[in-house]
Parts: sequence; structure tokens; C-alpha cells
Amino acid sequence: MPKWQSVIINLMAVAMVIGAFTSIPWFIGPQLPMLNRLVVQGWATVFVLGWIAMLFRPVPPSGVGFNAWPFSSPFVVWGGIVLLSGGFWLWMPHASESVVLACIVCQVCTVTVYIMTTIQPPPSRGRLPLAPLALPVSIGLYLMVHPTRYSAALVIFDVSYAVTIMMLQRFVQNAVDEAWAARRAAETALVQVAAERDAKTRFLESASHDLGQPLQAARLFFDQVLRSPTTAARQTAARRVTWAFDATEQLLRRMLEHLRLESGAVEARVERVAVGPLIARVVEMNEPAARLARVEITPMTSRLEALADPGLLERTLGNLIVNALRHAKAGRVLVGARRCDGRIRLWVLDDGVGIPAADAPRLFDDYVQGSNHGDEVRGGFGLGLASARRMTRLMGGEVAYEASWRNGSAFWIELPAAPDKAG
Repeated sequence: MPKWQSVIINLMAVAMVIGAFTSIPWFIGPQLPMLNRLVVQGWATVFVLGWIAMLFRPVPPSGVGFNAWPFSSPFVVWGGIVLLSGGFWLWMPHASESVVLACIVCQVCTVTVYIMTTIQPPPSRGRLPLAPLALPVSIGLYLMVHPTRYSAALVIFDVSYAVTIMMLQRFVQNAVDEAWAARRAAETALVQVAAERDAKTRFLESASHDLGQPLQAARLFFDQVLRSPTTAARQTAARRVTWAFDATEQLLRRMLEHLRLESGAVEARVERVAVGPLIARVVEMNEPAARLARVEITPMTSRLEALADPGLLERTLGNLIVNALRHAKAGRVLVGARRCDGRIRLWVLDDGVGIPAADAPRLFDDYVQGSNHGDEVRGGFGLGLASARRMTRLMGGEVAYEASWRNGSAFWIELPAAPDKAG
């Protein structure tokens, strides 16, 4: 609500308070005791001055109402309740029945205005303001202490009206909360859609860029095969052509793997897996790439068994090995397994350049590559480690980088250990 509208609302309410507590004594007449008049009007003066002073203060960060400051502030609410209740008890015993009825109507209207102006900024957490009940309770007690021929009917009307208005306030508050929750959900959905759109855009940009590099390299190496004057030079160029096409094949494989994982099309079929033979098999598959990179890759024997999907575990371990061969600039890669706190950890260790501290927190994010990958032919979208994490989590495990390793880099895959065989 604009500031000027808040000021107008508050000044109108202040004017009504001044008018009511100035004119009511005139309707009551000279039978109103001077002390009673001074007590109520004295508090009314303090209340009005405090209310006006609050107009020049900033709205509290917590907020006190949805409509205007300080109209629904705690001081105005409870100060007004004390003023109305005190005035009723001190003045109405000396007033005529018609004046009492008129003041009861004014009190009921005041309760209505207050309840409907205390809609809280969402979320309200289901809190129900109890302050509006103070005036109806005060009026009901007064009518029982000072009974008239209409007291029973007025008490029933007073209480039922207050409860009805409070139920209406709760209905409106719930509608406000639901609208706010729907808006937040829509905003969150829009953010997610934007993030997915940006991820797809980065994926396509990365695919276009990274696929272009090895294909361009293959074209240049093939041209060298045709133009090289010696057999040795042609063989070297041919090996480089093979290298470039191998990089292209791995790019396409990882791209398809990422898309399948991202779409949820991959399901893990967990079973008992002998870790040692699996390590040997994955190392053997990567031997040609290791020889080409002039890296010694060594599998460690193991009798451990884990609960995993054999295919997913092979691909996950293969991603870590390929990552070490391509980016670590290592002379040696060691692949092994050990038991750790009742689980099985498969390790890929290298003696290369290591992972810069600045890169470590985002290693497993999509499209992220280390700042010192240094490939002659760039070999990935930065999806190898991200896909490894997705596949490991499908199997109920985890994959991580071991920051405490100081002689290169170390990655591990942790999986549940297979239970011991009976007998």
C-alpha cells in the first residue's frame, strides 16, 4: 500500500476516535462522573498522540499487518482495545439504553474492521489472532453485570458475530496463503525450466564445439597421412587419426549416456559383483588408451564383493580411469579396492598433476572440466564425472574426490558390501 494511502487510513481512524470520545459524553449528559470522563479521555489523548507519532516511524521488518502501518500495530490494537473496553465500562452505566445499543454497534463495527485488517503477510502458519475476541468478551461481561431486557440476545449476537467474522478472516487468510504458495511454486517451476533450458543450451554448445575439435584434428591428421613422404611419418599420422576418431566415439558415447541418465531411462539391477575381476576387465579395456598416453595402468587383485549393477559399475569405473588417463598427466594409474566401514571402496589413484583446489568443489557438476586438463585433442563435454555420480547413486552408492591425496589425484566409488555367503 502506498505511504499516502496508509496515512489517510490512519488519520481517518484517528479522527473517528477523537469524534467518538468527544461526542459520546455529550449524549450521556451531566450524569457522567467527571473522573470517569477524565480517565477515558486522558487515555484517549495519549493513545491518539502515540498513534500519530507512529506514522513517522518505519514499518518494522517483521510486518504487523497487510493493510497499513501503524493501523494494525500491537500498540494501536491493544491500546484501542483498552480504550474501547475501559470507556464502555466507565461510561455506559451512566448512559441511556439507546446510547448503550449505539455503542455496542460501534464496537461490533470496530471488531469487524480490525479482524479484516489483520490479514498477515504469507505464510501465516495458521496463526489465529485472538485480540479481536477481547472486545466481544468485554461487551458480553458488561451485559451480564449490567443486564437489560436485551442482554441475552445482545450477548448471543455479539459472540456469534465475532466468531463468524474471525472464521471469515481465516478463510481470507487461507486464500492469501494459497495464492502466495501457488505463486512461489510457479516461480520455482520457472526457475527450474530456465535452468533446464540453459543446461540444454550449454550441452548443445559444448557438443558442437567439442565434436568439432577431434573431427578437425582427424581431417588434418588424415591429410598428413596422404602427404607424408616417409612410412614412419604416415604411421604416426595414422595413429593420430585413430586417436581423433576414438575421441569422437567417446564424445558421442558420453553424450548419449548423459541424455539417458538425465531422462531417467537407466535403471540399476543390483546384484553381487566380484570386484577384483571387474577391475581387471575395465583396466584391460583401457590398456590401449593407456599405452597411447604412455601411462602404466595397474589393477590390484581383490576378493571383495559389492552390491552393484555390473554394467553401471564398469562404466563408472571406466569414466574415472579415462579421466585419469586424459587429464592427470600421470606416469602411473593404480586401480584397486578395499573395505571401508562395512562398505566397499574402489579407488583410482594417479601420480599426475592433481586437482587444483579451486576446481574440486565443482568436479562432479555437468559440463565442468578441470582448468589444467591440457588435452591435445579435447576428449569430453565435462560429463564423465557427472555421469559417474549419477550412475553410482542409482546403485545406492557414492563417488567422490579424495582431497587429502597429495601425490596426484584420487577418486573413489563407494558401494554397499555384499553380505557374507551362508555356510
